[in-house]
Amino acid sequence: MEYIVEKNYEDVRLDKFLRKKFPDLPLTEIFKGIRVGKIKINGKKKKENYRLQLGDIIKIFLNVEMTSKDSSDQEFIKLTSRDVETIKAGIVYEDKDIVIFNKKGEMVMHKGSGHDYGISEMMKSYYKNQEFNFVNRIDKSTSGLIIGAKDLIATRVLSEEIRENRVEKKYYILVHGVIKKDKFTIKNYLKKIDDKVVETDSEDKDGKISISYFKTLKRYSNKTLLEGTLETGRTHQLRVQLANMGNPIVGDRRYGAKDHEKEMYLCSYYCEISKCSIQVEIPLPEHFKEKNWERNSGGKKIDSKK
Repeated sequence: MEYIVEKNYEDVRLDKFLRKKFPDLPLTEIFKGIRVGKIKINGKKKKENYRLQLGDIIKIFLNVEMTSKDSSDQEFIKLTSRDVETIKAGIVYEDKDIVIFNKKGEMVMHKGSGHDYGISEMMKSYYKNQEFNFVNRIDKSTSGLIIGAKDLIATRVLSEEIRENRVEKKYYILVHGVIKKDKFTIKNYLKKIDDKVVETDSEDKDGKISISYFKTLKRYSNKTLLEGTLETGRTHQLRVQLANMGNPIVGDRRYGAKDHEKEMYLCSYYCEISKCSIQVEIPLPEHFKEKNWERNSGGKKIDSKK
């Protein structure tokens, strides 16, 4: 039996997931299955307190059945004509297995937190396919490229590529302050506390190593346009690291300054999946260009196509 972790089970403990899926199975049997390797995550044994990650593959070698409904029994949401146009406009790459979608800022990925549905549920309905699943995610306020899989096999393959850090993603980031370095790396430990992420140290058992690489693309009078690349993909990683450095992202209302911007200036603009020979790049978003950032800066314009 195999299960691929979706958004609603992300960050849930393994033992809690199993108790929900197998309510009639004694807890001692669940712990035994984990201990002896009859329950594995991505082909490896994990402890009962392991927190599930989006796209994790859970293999269960127990003679039991899950209690959740089969995906074919679930209903599709009803799309409006505006929803359909949003989907069509957002698809920047598609083949028989994969979709790459350009998400606008403030568009939610999944239902929940006051939203009846997100782009994930919209795509399931658009393709009339309950197996459709996004294998990576970006924050609600972040814009740019997200990767969707049309079936469980594609989900499994793409999830493994992401987990093994074989999918390259790059971000446009506009931050407060002028950064003098042309290139720099931030390496620290981050942990999630409730709905926020904080910096910690290597001694904290809940801290996770977080590594990001940055390149300065353009300096303005009091802002800097960066390109960011992730080696690790922690929640809010770029936002927290840059804010802690003293250069919060423009428009970041959670970790940044009160700059009265309505959009956050963080965009996932480049995606390369070498295994599938896919390379997609979108230009610098229009809202990055709207302001006269270079007033009094003497800066040199970048070519957004690079």
